[in-house]
Amino acid sequence: MKKAILFSLVAVSAALASCSDSNSDEPAINAAEAVAGVYDGYTVATSQYFGNMVAVDQKVTVVAVSADRASVSCNSDTWGAFTIADAAVVATEGGAYAISGTGVSVMGMQGQNSKEYTCDMSGTVDASGNAEFSFSCPQEMGGLTIRFAQGAVPAEIVVPGTYKGYTEASSAYFQGMTADGQTIAITAAADGKYDVAYTSDTWGEFSVKGAAVTADGNVFRLSGEGVATMGMGGNVSEYACTFEGTVDAAKEDPYFKFAVAAVMGGLTVEFHSGDMPGEAE
Repeated sequence: MKKAILFSLVAVSAALASCSDSNSDEPAINAAEAVAGVYDGYTVATSQYFGNMVAVDQKVTVVAVSADRASVSCNSDTWGAFTIADAAVVATEGGAYAISGTGVSVMGMQGQNSKEYTCDMSGTVDASGNAEFSFSCPQEMGGLTIRFAQGAVPAEIVVPGTYKGYTEASSAYFQGMTADGQTIAITAAADGKYDVAYTSDTWGEFSVKGAAVTADGNVFRLSGEGVATMGMGGNVSEYACTFEGTVDAAKEDPYFKFAVAAVMGGLTVEFHSGDMPGEAE
């Protein structure tokens, strides 16, 4: 009887050892290798002095250092270099990964007076390989945060905003009549469309509801129809107008045009950003 009990204990011990050996053969998850690669996309920067400044053609590179550590870098022509040499990589639910760490950013104007700043980074890579990163530099520009996302920049980040500049108007009776200090406001509407409002002491009020937008690379083209409220000496009337325009991702050269066919033999009012020619210093 004692021999039978002893044999049973030996058999159980052998089985447990076999299970342990089997488990040890399973490869450990190498989280850093899973997220390693070069990610292409865009960045959106905010600070104490500005918001939603977009830069396209940005890259983030992740290199595995060990099973759960990685080097994360972003070299941007717009914002400088960010390096997190020893970021932690942790597997999360649903096959995703979280990445975080502290490193340095090197910033300066056109390569001059470059300085190093402390930079905190956090990011995620989901089960499909889609990545997002956030670089935070509390000592720069009153608190600078740069968010990176993969893919093409969406219209809802670029198009809405308040645009300031000047207008140049033409009709059957005159050409090139300018007005400085003009403002156009574009706001998001339903179904991926946009509302456009322009009020001018010179030309009246223009309102376009539900302008459509299409993407052409990193340029967004808008078009729509609306109403122009115009008149002189209290004799104000409403006229149908058309609207078109373009906004590049960096908002460096936005352009808009309103056309009112029933006024002055065909009135067009073109908007350009910045200072009127001849007034810029």
